[in-house]
Amino acid sequence: MKKLLIASLALVMLSTACNNAKSLTGMKSLLNAKWNLQSIADYSDVAGLFNGKMPFLQFDSDAMRVSGNTGCNSLNGPFNLEPKGKLIFGALATTKMACPGNGEAVFTNALNKVTNFSISDNVLTLLNGNNTVMQLVKSAE
Repeated sequence: MKKLLIASLALVMLSTACNNAKSLTGMKSLLNAKWNLQSIADYSDVAGLFNGKMPFLQFDSDAMRVSGNTGCNSLNGPFNLEPKGKLIFGALATTKMACPGNGEAVFTNALNKVTNFSISDNVLTLLNGNNTVMQLVKSAE
């Protein structure tokens, strides 16, 4: 009886580990694309905020790196995925060109608030808990 209980417990643990790995693999493949900014919390005129050059993010989930543009400067750095859509950006490096307005600061500050994400109908929603931080649309490129 004790051996059966131990074997059952081991099977449950193995099954859970496999499901977590599958969900991480699925999240990586969904995220692995270029995403163009569509909206950002608390700003109704996103195009005006960025003076016409819209930010984007490009995820490379094999290398666990993100690159893109802030609307002015290039950015890149690591990110981490965990089960259930948890997403954390590491320290993101940017180039240092002078940028008009405050769009870049709004975008990078928003990225620092991200804790999780969801994807539906080619829209990536970056969230802080249940609150939408920004939405990006999958690029056709």
